[in-house]
Amino acid sequence: MNKYAMTVAVLVLVLSAGVISAQAQDGDLRRRFDLQPVPPVPYPANNGFNPERVELGRLLFFDPILSGEKDTACATCHLPTFGMADGRQLAAGASGKGLGPDRVLGFSAITGDTVISEPRHTMTTFNVGYNGDESGLPSSKGFMLWDGKDRGLEAQALRPLIVRVEMRGDAYPREMAVDSVLARLQSNPEYVELFEQAFPAEADSVVRQLPRLGCVHDPTPLQSVITRSTFGRAVSAFQREQNTVNTPYDRYVAGDDVALDAAELRGLELFHDKAGCVSCHSGPLFTDSSFRVQGVEQVGPGRGSTTTNTGTPRPTGRDEGRFLNSGNREDIGAFRVVGLRQIAQTAPYMHDGALKTLEDVIEFYDRGGGDEASIDSETLDPALFALGLTAGEKEDLLAFMHALTDSTFTIVVPARVPSGLPPAGLELAQEAGLVVSGLVSLTKPAAIELFNYPNPFNAETVVSVSLPQAAEIEVQVYNVLGQSVRSLFRGYRPAGVQRMVWDGRDEAGRASASGLYLVSAQVGPQRYLSRMLLVR
Repeated sequence: MNKYAMTVAVLVLVLSAGVISAQAQDGDLRRRFDLQPVPPVPYPANNGFNPERVELGRLLFFDPILSGEKDTACATCHLPTFGMADGRQLAAGASGKGLGPDRVLGFSAITGDTVISEPRHTMTTFNVGYNGDESGLPSSKGFMLWDGKDRGLEAQALRPLIVRVEMRGDAYPREMAVDSVLARLQSNPEYVELFEQAFPAEADSVVRQLPRLGCVHDPTPLQSVITRSTFGRAVSAFQREQNTVNTPYDRYVAGDDVALDAAELRGLELFHDKAGCVSCHSGPLFTDSSFRVQGVEQVGPGRGSTTTNTGTPRPTGRDEGRFLNSGNREDIGAFRVVGLRQIAQTAPYMHDGALKTLEDVIEFYDRGGGDEASIDSETLDPALFALGLTAGEKEDLLAFMHALTDSTFTIVVPARVPSGLPPAGLELAQEAGLVVSGLVSLTKPAAIELFNYPNPFNAETVVSVSLPQAAEIEVQVYNVLGQSVRSLFRGYRPAGVQRMVWDGRDEAGRASASGLYLVSAQVGPQRYLSRMLLVR
């Protein structure tokens, strides 16, 4: 071997060793920290996945008809262009003007009275279907909101309707809010039809006037398919599918050694070791669902423990957090540990939006928290202490936070809603290209769409192809290498939503490995793709 060839051989060996070493280190991080994929989303027994309910929930979510003065929708404070939050320090609900960080407080169009800001920062609706209960694990009865006031999405869906500064305004008294909104929906033929399609059993009970045998206190037959129960289940059906599970981190956990770069890998290691973030933000959802006293500086009006006769919390300058619901003095100033998925999109941070950037959040924890003078240092969470992070380590930790963003997931805004009112956030969504043209019909789709639920999934997932007209279609599952795994259907299908099940097995009946897969729908000359995450 000549000198040149020997030099090249040595160089190849060195580079190969470096690659092998890096791959070994990557695999070691997965094993070392027992990194797990996201589990299937938990569904309540009476509200499993139902595409008709998901689409109905989307329409309700963006429709201002749910607010007392018809000027605010759920989506007013939960905008797709701001990570399903609003980009504000404190939310501006009823009577506000504008959207996102530009939104300003206003006055009731009915009474002329001032409507103050909400006392807390808007939480994102991304991944709320995974909120945990006392066990810390995802549950259909998980804690909602900063203080855990509600349990489960179905219950929480009703709360904004009764709060003056959120959606109620001054249109009617607090005790009449929910029934007033339901009456509006019941008088809208389009909504009635959509609810009947999404809740056929309840619709049948109305038609046949069957007694409500399960309701001990009132067996009177249902008078309408639109009730508190069906409303809550429809809105939560839409929210429960807002899951961001295809981040660079998830692809790394699934076995992609190059999904995270060197800085992100160092940040992952810091997250679990020196920075100690994992002591609270543990598991694949990056939260243990606990409530902790961290001493974040209290800004804004705070949340009082008493209310005026209009239902508006009296500004106190304090927020006692979980204590307002638990009554346990150890919970004074305790707030829920939020999940970190999509965290880079939802600034500002903490219960009152006191920290403007993720850099500010890292600095807060690096100095050991405890900025709020009214919180006794002895009551602070024992997991808080000065970390002594270097500037480089802070940059790596920040890089890892950004690696928890799923850039493949989008929430589309309907171009119109059954009330005829302007859908909340439509103009922002149009600029970002996040709009569904027209009102999506649940019987004959307006456009070809491909999606699957649940996602991620374990045992099986339902692949749905929406066809506006009859067509020859071919539906196949591929792995990330582009290799065919399973053919689900090939042939003629009529207009409507076509559904087929993939049980996670290949053509030979063998169980496929955990990881990311693609489902392809060939409709005429066009091919449509959607991602699926199989979790074993």
